[in-house]
Amino acid sequence: MRVHLNGTLVDAADAQVSVFDRGFLLADGVYEGLRAEQGRVVALTQHLERMNAGFDALRIRGCDAAALREPTFELLRANGLRDAFIYWHVTRGTPGHGPVARRRVPPDDLVPTVFGFASPLPQLESYATPRTVSAELLEDSRWLRGQIKAVSLLGSVVAAIEASEAGCEEAVLHRDGLVTEGITTNVVAVFGGEVVTPPTRGASLLPGVTRALLLRDLGVDERPISVEEIEVADEIMLIGTVTVLISVVALGGQPVGSTGPGKPGPVACRLARQLVDVSMKYAEGPADE
Repeated sequence: MRVHLNGTLVDAADAQVSVFDRGFLLADGVYEGLRAEQGRVVALTQHLERMNAGFDALRIRGCDAAALREPTFELLRANGLRDAFIYWHVTRGTPGHGPVARRRVPPDDLVPTVFGFASPLPQLESYATPRTVSAELLEDSRWLRGQIKAVSLLGSVVAAIEASEAGCEEAVLHRDGLVTEGITTNVVAVFGGEVVTPPTRGASLLPGVTRALLLRDLGVDERPISVEEIEVADEIMLIGTVTVLISVVALGGQPVGSTGPGKPGPVACRLARQLVDVSMKYAEGPADE
């Protein structure tokens, strides 16, 4: 595998980052995960804009996510990929050795560490029929700046472990009586004819790129969803760049909706098909530049 490290393509086995890098020591950085389909990258501009927003929020200087546009396609070409997951990981950088590396307030002259890789994914068309999962309902114990796609994912790791211990593949998280997100996804629920997702305004929720496509193109609305509501929802879905859309058919050990054991609901089936189609509307390739 060829990876990108600080502007250069190298073999993964040869890529090295200092043990004093603030990303390693302090989880001081942001990341983006993107999907390539037939050599084009879905919503590339939106992903890079969100990464820049993360830089601004964390005061990471010296890196413009727009500069990762061409390296994104270089990763695909270098690895002979057309349908792929592309991951960019940018930390604040390496300040030096010893105590200075642990200093909470960083020096102003750090050069960010920029790392990226690409790995194969199934073609987007294979996601047109939603996969089904069971989910556990868990308290959201993650940090309170969930709108930043930060590299510290320990809260999500713990949630995934707790869900697995309960015999589930996923979790629906909640805080202060309101649904927040999935482990690495946004939540969409159906109540009668209403299809909604929790709002990000004033909340610790990630403004997902796939979520934005649902709001912009597919008629999904925003409003708070209570824990009591989600427990009696007609349908529950989890959406994301890699996930696309999966249907939660059991929550906390109880079946969701009335479509039958283990079957995705009609809204999930419709939205999965539409998401596959609309994603290509926002796909960008080298020729688009």
